[in-house]
Amino acid sequence: MYLTLSVQKTNYYMKFNFFKSISIIISVIFTSSCLTTQDPAALSSDASVTSLTFSKMDSIHYLETASFSLVDNLIVNLDSLPYKTRIDSVYPNFKFASTGAAFLVNIAKNDSIQLTGKDTVDFTNNYRLRNYAADLVAYKDYFIKVNVHQVEPELYNWRKLTESLASANNQKMIARNDSLHYFTNDGTTTLLTSSVNGSSWTSPIIVSGLPASVAFSDIIINGGKFFLTQNNEKIYSSYNGIIWTSNSLVNYTFKSLLFSLNDSLHAILQSKIDDKIRFSSSKNGLTWITKSTDVIPTNFPTSDFTALSFKSRSGKPKAIVIGGMSATNVVLKTNWSTEDGSYWLDFSRLNHSLDTLALGSALISYDSKLLLFGKKVDGSNHYKVSVDEGLTWQIPSKTLNYIPVDYQTLIEKSAAVIDDKTNPVVTDKANRIFIIGKKTSGSTVSDVWTGKLNRKGFTRQ
Repeated sequence: MYLTLSVQKTNYYMKFNFFKSISIIISVIFTSSCLTTQDPAALSSDASVTSLTFSKMDSIHYLETASFSLVDNLIVNLDSLPYKTRIDSVYPNFKFASTGAAFLVNIAKNDSIQLTGKDTVDFTNNYRLRNYAADLVAYKDYFIKVNVHQVEPELYNWRKLTESLASANNQKMIARNDSLHYFTNDGTTTLLTSSVNGSSWTSPIIVSGLPASVAFSDIIINGGKFFLTQNNEKIYSSYNGIIWTSNSLVNYTFKSLLFSLNDSLHAILQSKIDDKIRFSSSKNGLTWITKSTDVIPTNFPTSDFTALSFKSRSGKPKAIVIGGMSATNVVLKTNWSTEDGSYWLDFSRLNHSLDTLALGSALISYDSKLLLFGKKVDGSNHYKVSVDEGLTWQIPSKTLNYIPVDYQTLIEKSAAVIDDKTNPVVTDKANRIFIIGKKTSGSTVSDVWTGKLNRKGFTRQ
């Protein structure tokens, strides 16, 4: 049974103690079914409740229409009312299959309200509803619970997980199979440590099969497998991140990997025959499809860009590539979007709200939005949000209702993470954001923070 919440106002308040007042007995005998819009059969014995509507009297937040459910003998709104909604002065309107008299009993105080249709009730208290059927003999009892969110749903809750994770000038964290994998390289040795919660990490394991001074800027996951390239003809892959193997192209060299989209790897390759740089794709990292017409635009980045594949609000796979260096070593202020890796839109030609970024920003998809962590070219912190899949960008602020981000907290927790150009911000399937970065410039240890939008922790959305 679903009961609909509506909005009305009243100034009446009536309170009775039917345990002590003889007037209740009189009203039970003579009161007609004024609490229902239906005319039940004469002397009906059906005392069931059929609906409940009520409204705020004076609430900080607008009380949106909500649905109540009947669970056994409990009347409850499974979807909580908005944070800080006042329910201390509410006008309830109950409807019953039939009624001769109905009462709300304050369980803590053991006193009651006889319902007249003109009452205000403080639903911060627990109540039992008793309705006598039209025959004045049969009755039913119900309990009432009005849920209100106890935390601000649109705030991010941040906490530090550890402050002693070993760091290096070249590092990268990547999420796979509900685990975090953290790669570091000091110029000679690559180490991998993993965690399922961001707090406890495995002992570092020496990685084999990669170049001594490997860079992690374009490491991506495709089909559950790690892939990366190093600006040459080789592509490296690994199932566990520890043991890597390499394969080489014949007529092309890799400029960089872009992302995984539609179950395929997407990369930028340069031909050894005509020197053209083209978009290319592969299902397995071994066989690559490169069309002669897929030459990249002159203002498309080939290194140091920020790339992300994600699903649009409609569930369609998309990818975005932001900033970076062109093939002629020009710092770009571009913002490219694609659905297939071949046809691209340059959003920066349509909108200029992104600004010029320093190299190595981080980008995640979260709560149907894109969150950008980075720095401007002048070194200042740069945090922006896009609610339209990368076309326009705004500074996240509580003053912008459609961008519900705790901006100051975001800055405090991520201010030191971007210097390494390794995109150290990831998300997992539990809707957690993980940020990793050095505590101070030149530090050999890193902090790990996690954040989550409060609403993402609710059982019902």
